[in-house]
Formats: sequence, structure tokens, C-alpha cells
Amino acid sequence: QSEDDEDNAVFGPRQADLSLSKTVSSAVPNVGDVVSFMVTVSNAGPDDATNVSVEDVVPAGSSTISNISNGGILAGSTITWSGLTVTTATPVVVTFDATVDAPTGVAGEYTNVAEVTGSDQFDPDSTPDNDDGDQSEDDEDNASVTPVVADLRLAKTVSDATPNVGDVVSFTITVTNDGPGDATGVAVEDVVPGGYRAIGSISGGGTLAGSTITWSGLAIANGDSAILTFEATV
Repeated sequence: QSEDDEDNAVFGPRQADLSLSKTVSSAVPNVGDVVSFMVTVSNAGPDDATNVSVEDVVPAGSSTISNISNGGILAGSTITWSGLTVTTATPVVVTFDATVDAPTGVAGEYTNVAEVTGSDQFDPDSTPDNDDGDQSEDDEDNASVTPVVADLRLAKTVSDATPNVGDVVSFTITVTNDGPGDATGVAVEDVVPGGYRAIGSISGGGTLAGSTITWSGLAIANGDSAILTFEATV
């Protein structure tokens, strides 16, 4: 274009370098706890990103998905946010809550994956909606929880297995936690049969209702035991 009757024009697509990170409010919750997931989408530019879509696949180990922010829509176990604008100055944060279910042994049942699935602008270092399971690009991430597991076992003994009628016998209940986690909120119930009366000397804050003794709110650390006792007349 060396003469005045020739010229050129150079153009290129608008670019928005989107990255996504995901966190969870508790990585080691109890089964039944409600945890909050937070997905943060940032834009390194050079242009603002428009019409951004984010998809979060909630795994089998979570249920009761609620409190979805920013107009996200739940379909089955997948949450989709669409029409987001992510400027170079301000990241967009989307959140939701889920209840932690009991483990079933299914692989990946607590691994929660989110990914940018679309944008009006070209992303120079990642491709939206192409997650192959390893979250290797910066527009995809996962957050996992590991529910606390406590293996409780109970043994019960009596001070005299061949008492006389009218004797007072002592019962001892030993609850042991084989771990690996600490156990909290443990409840134990003992239904005393009709062959006994005058139930008393109940240890550990246990309460008697009719012929049933209940201990509640116990905490048993990994490797420790709780010993509960009471007496009854034969």
C-alpha cells in the first residue's frame, strides 16, 4: 500500500480472558450439613466480557440445592447462569447452597465442577464448555467436600448376670469411636424391659421417659469412648 490509491484495514476479534475459581464454605462437613459453594469468574481482558454463561454440575453426594444467586436456573442437578457481564475491573460471584448426603461409594460423588460455557468474546487461552474431567483450563474448576466419618460401636454389660429378685444391678454402656473423624451430636437410647423397676443413678446427663433412657449431644473423639451407666432393681 505504497500509493495513495491503495490501503488496508486490520481488525481482530474482541478478547476477554476469563478465569473461574470455585470454593466451598466447609470442606469437611457432617452429613446433613448445608454448605455454600462460591463460583468467581474474573476477566483479565483486554475487553469486557458479555453474555457469559456458567454451568455448575452438582454431584450425586449433594441434594436440596437452594439459594441460587444471580438468576441461576436449576435443571436436574445442573445450575446454569447466563447473560452475565464480567468486566475487567470487577469479577462476578455466583453462589448456591446444597445439603451433604451420606456417602454411597460412587466415584466423584462429592466433586462439584463449574465451567464457563459461553461468552460473546474470544478467550485466548481456554475454550468454553469443553471440560474433559480434569479442569485443566483456567475457565473451569472444582470444589470437593469430604464428609466426616465416625465408626461408632457399642457394647453393654451388667454387673450381675444372675441376680436375685430385688437386687440392684448396674448396666454399663460403652460407645467407642473407631474414627477416622470425631463424632459429635451422638445419641444413645436404652429401652429398659418390664423385668426392672426403680431405674436410677443415670450417668452423663441421661434422661428417663417411661422406661427409656436417652443420652444426647455426646461428643466422642476418634479413638475415645463414652461410658454410660444406670442402675435398676430386678
